[in-house]
Amino acid sequence: MAKIFFSALVNTVRGKVSNSVLSAWKGINVIKKHNPGPRQPRTEKQQDIRGMLAELAGEWYALSDVQKDLWNSWVAMFKLPMSGLNAYAKFNQVLQKYLPGTAKKTAPPVSPATPDFPTGFTVTPVAGGDFCVIWTAPTLTTIYAISDYWPMPGRDSVTNPRWTFGGTAGSDATFLDLDINMPEDTIVKFRIRTMDADARLSPWSHVLITAAIA
Repeated sequence: MAKIFFSALVNTVRGKVSNSVLSAWKGINVIKKHNPGPRQPRTEKQQDIRGMLAELAGEWYALSDVQKDLWNSWVAMFKLPMSGLNAYAKFNQVLQKYLPGTAKKTAPPVSPATPDFPTGFTVTPVAGGDFCVIWTAPTLTTIYAISDYWPMPGRDSVTNPRWTFGGTAGSDATFLDLDINMPEDTIVKFRIRTMDADARLSPWSHVLITAAIA
């Protein structure tokens, strides 16, 4: 363990020593691990996300001053830890992910409140390696149901499985067919949540696990 002793002549240290960084924070001397730099994965998905964020940032600066003030005032009103630009990008990114092609939102929602949580969630395997996601509520035309799936490690041909966006349907449909063609007996996890027209999201549901059938 390293020890540092201060004197009347030396009462603070700053700089890098090996893999540690020494600095002062609010009058307190601290030492922390050096971060060589943020990881910037260049997968196709990450590149798509960065491209969308760059596009939304450009569109933000094309908004009128009145529209920007609405977003800035909205985050200040609800004391959210983000800027108006962040909020604009967040809601529109969600909207384009789950309802691609939908017109961008130029004004914030009335509040950060989330839509009704999905209930009565079940999943039924369908012949051909597909699945039917079912819920009993909500059943409103103004709310959408969103489902993700995750083939469990070691039971399929996916090397690094992750939660994958399955599909979106109006909640009034009460079901969503996922044509994902999993091999027979593949164990798959599912979860759902809801989104309203303002791109506000409910929390995720519990996770259900089932197996694909031939």
